[in-house]
Amino acid sequence: MKTYIGALWGIVGIGLFAIPVVVAAGTSDKPVTGDTVVREAQEAVTATKDYTIHQKDAFQRKVQTELDEMQVRITQLRGHVKQASAEARTDIQKAIGELEKKKDLAQKKAQDIHSATESSWEQVKSKTTAAMDDLRDSLTRARSYLP
Repeated sequence: MKTYIGALWGIVGIGLFAIPVVVAAGTSDKPVTGDTVVREAQEAVTATKDYTIHQKDAFQRKVQTELDEMQVRITQLRGHVKQASAEARTDIQKAIGELEKKKDLAQKKAQDIHSATESSWEQVKSKTTAAMDDLRDSLTRARSYLP
């Protein structure tokens, strides 16, 4: 019974807090016209486009930074090939070849970011993320061949 009464008082308290907010939001000196609605809708669309462009640019920079780091790691792997045994050398060279292909694919996906539209952005982002994940996994496998 106490929890029921406590919950009831909580609801009443929230309601009393919300009333001034609703009343203040409902009162306006300006009448709402069709022009106002159109202008606000245009502003919302512009804000959404700006946000998407900002989001795409940030993602592009992040992916490109990681691709640059991957190239450094691939170069380091190439340096370790000389120190590996003949059997390991073959495996490492094969893994490096796979890494290069996956890096090139990820680079192409990263380039698609620039041409992504609002409607295709999520799909492009998803495919680029998948390509980068695959590249990271390949790097991990290639490192496993090192002594």
